[in-house]
Amino acid sequence: MPPSHPSDDDRVTEEAADWCLRLQAEEVSDADRAAFERWCRDDPRHAAEFDAMRELWGLSAGLRPRVTAPPAPARPVEAVRSPSVRAPKQRRWALAACVAAVLAVGWPVGWSFGVLPGRVDVFLGGDRHRVVDLPDGSTVDLNVRTTLFYAQFRDRRSVLMDHGEAYFAVASDAARPFTVFTAAHRVRVTGTRFNVWANDGELAVTLAEGAVTVSAAAAAAGEEPLRLTPGQQGRFARDSRFGSVARVDPARVLSWREGKLVFDDITLAEAVPLLNPYLAQPLRLADRRVGAMRIGGVYDVADLDRVVASLPRVLPVTIAAKDGTLLLSAR
Repeated sequence: MPPSHPSDDDRVTEEAADWCLRLQAEEVSDADRAAFERWCRDDPRHAAEFDAMRELWGLSAGLRPRVTAPPAPARPVEAVRSPSVRAPKQRRWALAACVAAVLAVGWPVGWSFGVLPGRVDVFLGGDRHRVVDLPDGSTVDLNVRTTLFYAQFRDRRSVLMDHGEAYFAVASDAARPFTVFTAAHRVRVTGTRFNVWANDGELAVTLAEGAVTVSAAAAAAGEEPLRLTPGQQGRFARDSRFGSVARVDPARVLSWREGKLVFDDITLAEAVPLLNPYLAQPLRLADRRVGAMRIGGVYDVADLDRVVASLPRVLPVTIAAKDGTLLLSAR
């Protein structure tokens, strides 16, 4: 069997992580800085990936080669991991966590300067809903197969959640704002209760209490974020900088915390991403025609495999196993 090679995207991510490390070294040379500038010019993705890696952990502009690194950290990073559970692939987040940990231990960058987190916690989601306590006093309900990285800085709190769903009850601390980063968006709060659902670049944020702002990571300077009030949901489509706001019933959205999914006459295209985390085999839609069909009802999450198997009896569809998925087609 021929050796496997990392994808081009993985290569760019790894190179960005490597530059984050190299540019923090005290002995970084003019040649290193020149090489970094050439690397940025070689491909537009390089600078974008470097900025994304730097932003994920709130690393300051000190990562730019023209800035001198501040003194050594005031205290070491503490790495806390939940029981071992297989987590979804989150390459950039994992690399960012490694970068932050290595920088804090081996490079002269200070927690006291607010450059790196003083604590990093990793919570790995399993096959059932669980509640975790964050070091700042906040609590988070993690839905199935949801992994969360928490970083506590001197002047802010950051969460990375690339994929999945979580309900946050954030401890109020005006001096340290709380930001949730997903693959392409950010949610900013100081103290509030809200739900975040992220799936392959899509985002839905539902506010139960308090106030939040939601924006795309690629938002232009001066572009206003979505501002939500209780009972509102902000949504961003994949690859969109602009979101929409709608009035929803938070109890319906949060029904997953009680082991239920409530579908209020939604399309299969909307329902399938909500169903898939619970299924033994994920559903895949054959085309837009089947995706436009609608479904409603209240379902027990422990019974969803049986519900899916019964779909051909309630909708004009067929189900066939294909490439590790269940292909849903119109008949």
